[in-house]
Amino acid sequence: MNKMYLKGKGAQNALAGQNSGFTLIELLVVVLIIGILAAVALPQYQKAVEKSRSAQPLAIIRSFLSAQNLYYMANGTYSNTLEDLDISIPWTGTEQWYSGRPAKSNGEWSLQTNPDYQAVYIGRISGQYKGIGFMAAYQRSGALPQANAIYCVERTGAGILYEGEAGSYCVKIMGAKFSHDLSYGRVYLMP
Repeated sequence: MNKMYLKGKGAQNALAGQNSGFTLIELLVVVLIIGILAAVALPQYQKAVEKSRSAQPLAIIRSFLSAQNLYYMANGTYSNTLEDLDISIPWTGTEQWYSGRPAKSNGEWSLQTNPDYQAVYIGRISGQYKGIGFMAAYQRSGALPQANAIYCVERTGAGILYEGEAGSYCVKIMGAKFSHDLSYGRVYLMP
């Protein structure tokens, strides 16, 4: 067996080539690529998180509408209170998204009914998107022209106000389409 032995500077140079690591430029390029990927992924992650936070309030509105329709079929009129309906809301707080109506809240969301407009409201009372909410009418009204449709609302007057840009929640996060303006906010029809 033939073995080659290297002596002197040639041996050091041959070994140095085998143990070389990343250069500073290569590390910076990798960090830059990771930063770009994170910047692209973070908004989508935040959107998914916010949609999941809105899932419970939207489910409550759908349940409320179903319960109102069942109550109407049984009694020939709609209920003016939550207590008459076959629906259980475990929230025990009383904070209001819109003042003047009895409310059930959980610290983040507030549920209120409005018998004058035959509608239900669930609004965000804390957090980054404080002032947004969802509304549905079980009977057509001037404020909500489609019965049993769910609307996203960015409140701009009366009650807890939303301070974000128009459409930044309802359109960009929830995928709703602008419907109309009201004195208390921008209204978007949910898909």
